[in-house]
Amino acid sequence: MKRLLSAIAFLAAATAAPAFTQPADNSPPQPNLTRSRALERADQLFDRFDLNHDGIVTRDEAERLGRKLMLQRAASGRDPAHGLGGHTLRFLKHRFAGVDGVRRQQFEEAMLEHFDEMDVNHDGILTAAERLGGK
Repeated sequence: MKRLLSAIAFLAAATAAPAFTQPADNSPPQPNLTRSRALERADQLFDRFDLNHDGIVTRDEAERLGRKLMLQRAASGRDPAHGLGGHTLRFLKHRFAGVDGVRRQQFEEAMLEHFDEMDVNHDGILTAAERLGGK
């Protein structure tokens, strides 16, 4: 999984996709994100990366999709993979270090755990201030 997440990290660095983090550019702040919406985004990301739809995201799948998404980002200047901001990737790398593949439930649990860590007031809503590390 470390290699898988390295591939995803490479993709995210190129796409700068912010689901749980604030955009790096001067675009307006992301709207508040509910826990249920975070779960939906986790499922959308998982579905995009699980290219053969076998219920496991592998390093090969992440690398193949990553190359495609980087090309889309370069061509359009738009984020083709919402959900993989920098904080999220660091969290996932730590959580799945040494694992060869990730199943949907593992990915959902990790994304929700990350959401809960960032939701400092534990109200089930991730605000722009919380994304930036404030309260």
